[in-house]
Amino acid sequence: MINKNNLEILHSINLKNMDKLNLILSQFPGGEPFYEFDISDQPLSTILQVDLKQLTGIFTPEGSDSGYFVAQLAKFLGKLASERILLYVCADCGDLGCGALSAQISFNENSVVWSEFAYVNASETIENYPKIGPFEFEKETYLNSFDELVKKTKN
Repeated sequence: MINKNNLEILHSINLKNMDKLNLILSQFPGGEPFYEFDISDQPLSTILQVDLKQLTGIFTPEGSDSGYFVAQLAKFLGKLASERILLYVCADCGDLGCGALSAQISFNENSVVWSEFAYVNASETIENYPKIGPFEFEKETYLNSFDELVKKTKN
């Protein structure tokens, strides 16, 4: 029989197996600052082998007051319906037409999952990354990471 204590232990075990997300201010030498997705102590740009001369993180300090920032944030939080999230975009213009690294996002009762990583442009998938992910985050901790991002950009 499962009691409340056993459920708490099971929940604790599940949390230990989940990935951890932090958003850390980063900057490629000569580039603009952006918030890097740090997944379980590894920069996502390193995991995906992103060329930070060509692409930059979707969230930047100078763009935090824009409608674009707000719309992208809403997708990451599940407040704006979207099957995919943009992670890294063109460092020059931020336009999807130039290409972007993206992931499928799904929200479950207790977790958020990023999967099916791909390099895409406005009309097609150019390259899939089948060996990357999925990354599963505990939902409350995940949402708190983005609350922290909003606080950082307001200061």
